[in-house]
Amino acid sequence: MSEIALPRQPGKWALRWAITRNEIRNIARHPYHLLSLAIPVLLSLAFTFVFSALDETNELIVVVYDAESSALVAALREMPEVTLQEVDSETAVLNALAEDATGGLVIPVGFDAAVTNQQTPELPVYINTDARSVNIATFQRLLSEQIWAMRYDSPPVHITWQEQNQPGETFYSLPGESFVFLTFILLGLTMPTLALLPQLMVEEREGGALPALLASPVALADLLIGRGAAIFFYTMLAAAALMAINQGWVGDVAVTAVALFLTTLMLIGIGLFAGLWSKSKQQCNNVAGFLGIGLNLPSWFALVPLAGLAILPALFIRLIPTYYFTNTLIYSLNGRATPQTVGLNLLILTGCTIAAFVMVRWRLGQRPLV
Repeated sequence: MSEIALPRQPGKWALRWAITRNEIRNIARHPYHLLSLAIPVLLSLAFTFVFSALDETNELIVVVYDAESSALVAALREMPEVTLQEVDSETAVLNALAEDATGGLVIPVGFDAAVTNQQTPELPVYINTDARSVNIATFQRLLSEQIWAMRYDSPPVHITWQEQNQPGETFYSLPGESFVFLTFILLGLTMPTLALLPQLMVEEREGGALPALLASPVALADLLIGRGAAIFFYTMLAAAALMAINQGWVGDVAVTAVALFLTTLMLIGIGLFAGLWSKSKQQCNNVAGFLGIGLNLPSWFALVPLAGLAILPALFIRLIPTYYFTNTLIYSLNGRATPQTVGLNLLILTGCTIAAFVMVRWRLGQRPLV
């Protein structure tokens, strides 16, 4: 008896990847969906132009006290991106940092000779923590490059970074472009995950396509994973564009990336639950609007320390999961992300992400959705 060859069914993950690719193409074909993804990027561009037009303090000012005309100061003087202010005392350096200077240097006597003799002299470098994050990062990069150019075989100088105008221990201010980034990155995460994702799910049920899909080897969980992965793809594209526009790479970019990843997963879980729970487009839009406003609320208070608010408003904001995302980015964009400052925030975001997908799993176990 000859054997009958049966068609081979695709593996579960191959099937989910096919669904993901199909959803990416479907979203790209609809101008309405693309517009909803592009709105945060377009708004961010508009605000960036406004800030650039109004801001007159984007100059990288470095104030220096150099009694012996060192080669390091001469190199900084030749840089077109640096406005060098040379003063006659260390006190004058500190006074300039209280105004608009980004950083300051106090070149010790015999500095060049000590570098030449490989004595690794100490170089006091002052940072104005009220300056723009991008200016601080640029100053630190340029200074490090020039110092290493003095000698390549070993560290030529021991830098002691000293912060001036440092804010309180639990709150760091944000310059204009970082506040715009924080505001619109959260909007860029919530619009596709809370507005577009649930709507796509409801449209599929209302259009009658879901029963036909479930009659195939495709399970509802496969559809959710594939559609969630497609939304994750577009959300990361929007996040990358917002980072490029608003210099979101400053500070601790690895911590920013981890916070973006966890928050996006959490919001996708919430969006999937909203799509499974909503029965109509109108209900879906109402839920998306309510969740969107609530989850974007912490970014509106990014310039205000919660200690300055009344107890109940401060407690309410702390109950919103995205508060821990914005709080992490405040530390990250200022280059102050440490296990002590952001570790608990990332742990809470991880817990909220797990809780969101537990709710999705629970909803799938309820009554039929079709």
